[in-house]
Amino acid sequence: MKVRIMLVIVLSLLLLMACNNAEKKKLPDQATAKAVSPLAPLPSFKTVFSALDKVAAKDISAAVPATLFKTQQEQYRNAFSLGLLTADATLAAKGRNKTKLTEISTEMMNLATLIGLDKEINQMSDQLKTLIEADKWDELEITLDKMKEKVENKLYDKGDMEMYTIMILGGWTEAANRVGTLINKAYSPEATTVLSQEGTWKMMMGNLNDAKNPKLIETEHFKTALAKAGEMQGIIDSSSAGTYTKEQVQQMIKLTDEIKAAFAKK
Repeated sequence: MKVRIMLVIVLSLLLLMACNNAEKKKLPDQATAKAVSPLAPLPSFKTVFSALDKVAAKDISAAVPATLFKTQQEQYRNAFSLGLLTADATLAAKGRNKTKLTEISTEMMNLATLIGLDKEINQMSDQLKTLIEADKWDELEITLDKMKEKVENKLYDKGDMEMYTIMILGGWTEAANRVGTLINKAYSPEATTVLSQEGTWKMMMGNLNDAKNPKLIETEHFKTALAKAGEMQGIIDSSSAGTYTKEQVQQMIKLTDEIKAAFAKK
């Protein structure tokens, strides 16, 4: 009887070990797990624009670039441009600049079509035009934010993480550039706290470093953007107090100008 019980116990242990080994074989190794996992979702650049809450509309309007950003017709450049122009559109809405907002939103529709997101954008384009004509600025800001979120979610859900990251890089680059320019004109250490976005730039750099598509990573504009974004992260991470000197703000403006220039139409 004791021998039979011992045999049952031994067989049970052997079966348990076999099951555990089988389960381990099913699990991917760390390299494989990293390869199949999506890149990090990134936060909205609208947190940077909170710096504009106490800025006069005419001063915000003056910060909208005089010349519309243009790029070559290539999918990643178009994605960067769409992200950048979304930031400019938000700026134009906050600055009550109807002419610039109309011009920017028209180009956004064109870019959305070029990268296959026309359904997501066109559904809201008529609403956007109506709000612009009616000068409903608060509603415009909400609509632009919803439009941006819809496009970002579409790219993320499709698993097109490189396009998603490049589009968001465009938005964050322009937001930091334009807000940095306004802060530089009326500098105070307290105003610079909105630029202290350590987590965002760290995650964005992680996504950029994990990009694998040769159509993106072998281009000069990507290599330049990767290097300059890395420098940007270095400046942002350098402050333990979350504030920056005027010289550091000027460095951020210069770096974001260089990222924009890398993607711009030559």
